[in-house]
Amino acid sequence: MKIIREKRIRAGKILEAEFYPVFPSGRRVPERRRPTREEQKNLNDANARKKIVRLINANFDEGDLAIHGTYRDDEMPESLDQVRRDLTNYIRRLRGWRRRHGLDDLKYIYVIEAKVSKRTGTLRWHYHMVASGMDRDAAERLWGHGDWTNANRLQPNEFGLEGIAKYLVKSPVAGKRWAQSKNLKQPDVRKRDGKTSPRQLQRMCTQLVDDTDYWERRYKGHRLLKVEPKYNDYNGCWYLYVTMRRRE
Repeated sequence: MKIIREKRIRAGKILEAEFYPVFPSGRRVPERRRPTREEQKNLNDANARKKIVRLINANFDEGDLAIHGTYRDDEMPESLDQVRRDLTNYIRRLRGWRRRHGLDDLKYIYVIEAKVSKRTGTLRWHYHMVASGMDRDAAERLWGHGDWTNANRLQPNEFGLEGIAKYLVKSPVAGKRWAQSKNLKQPDVRKRDGKTSPRQLQRMCTQLVDDTDYWERRYKGHRLLKVEPKYNDYNGCWYLYVTMRRRE
């Protein structure tokens, strides 16, 4: 026997609803045979993208910063550990500046990247960071290493900050997808089992996909962004993914 779970994830202004089958014990119904290594990697990557999109939407908005920093040639680190130490010191300086100016504690998420220079053939380190809003000039100056450092105001679109979130996880170094401050708020996740029947889910996936009024009545106070139904041939079940945005 299978029942339908509705999982709602609220991250900032974005509300997602996932519908999928589970057994009465709560265990998910298998969606495929045992995945290959490549399939598992793709699944892990997709889950990482979802996680960071939600985390960033839950903690950052317009007015916060996207910071991109590099190193001068004569200061290029020789190891990933050195880059991490430099970022730790940079974060300490950012926090100190914020304290002196009466701002809340810093929130941040960053990733480290490394690319081989086409000009010199050397490994060039750089980082990308999403951080709490502050003076842009100060954020750039406090890095202190790069011949190019840029701090931009975040510009959310209707999907929030999904674009920059996916950019951050496009090419992690040494398997480390990102690092984050401990004061980040987690997205609100709630689950409801059995409130939607398999037959009702099938109707939602086949007849109500384009019915904007239905979805905006179901999730009051929200505007519909997208509905993505999927039928799984392996287990014979329907799956549904809905994205809404809270009305201003």
